[in-house]
Amino acid sequence: MKLIPLMGCGVLLASLAGTCLAGGDQAATATTVPEILQVQHALRAKLDAPRGEYSRFDAEAVRKVEATQDQVFRMLDGVSSLDQLNQQQQVDLANKLELIKSTLLAQDGNRVICRVERKTGTNLTTRRCETVASRERNTAEARKYMTDHPSHIQQPEQGH
Repeated sequence: MKLIPLMGCGVLLASLAGTCLAGGDQAATATTVPEILQVQHALRAKLDAPRGEYSRFDAEAVRKVEATQDQVFRMLDGVSSLDQLNQQQQVDLANKLELIKSTLLAQDGNRVICRVERKTGTNLTTRRCETVASRERNTAEARKYMTDHPSHIQQPEQGH
């Protein structure tokens, strides 16, 4: 049965509903390709306005959002439904929309990054998500553990 892919699409749509844009009721309901594109085009118009609500952002932040939007526009070019995207493309789209949102909210540490992981020895994939702050904290903890416990790290064998 195709229950797992359908659940994955439902999870993606639910996550996209909250990540399409950094504000406004319209963004919270953008769950279809036309809605996502409409919200992103409206945001682009606001970003281009010299005295608009996003004029407080520096040029680098605006370039970052616009470059990410360009990637979103390319991903959705010719796409009429999110179902037309494979799992990796859906994750990439959600990540890009989350990047736009976090940049506009100036909360990069709270930005959620997702990736598709394949279980070793199987063809099963899962979607794993974590915040940038959590990812950085886990990396720092792993480095500290490796520094504090060098005897637990497997060394490559020499002479083979």
